[in-house]
Amino acid sequence: MQNSVNNQYLSEEWIALVKEAMSSNVTKEGFKQFLYERLEERFKDNQQDARNKT
Repeated sequence: MQNSVNNQYLSEEWIALVKEAMSSNVTKEGFKQFLYERLEERFKDNQQDARNKT
């Protein structure tokens, strides 16, 4: 496994997040759970934005 982050595919925000996770004691499963929660938050925000536009 490579311990570098390629910004060709990720925004600066996500690169910083991944680097922080790599340097912490977070487990792979813990990081997956965090990502899932972030995805849910963004989905809810997008739904709310769509409702506000109508």
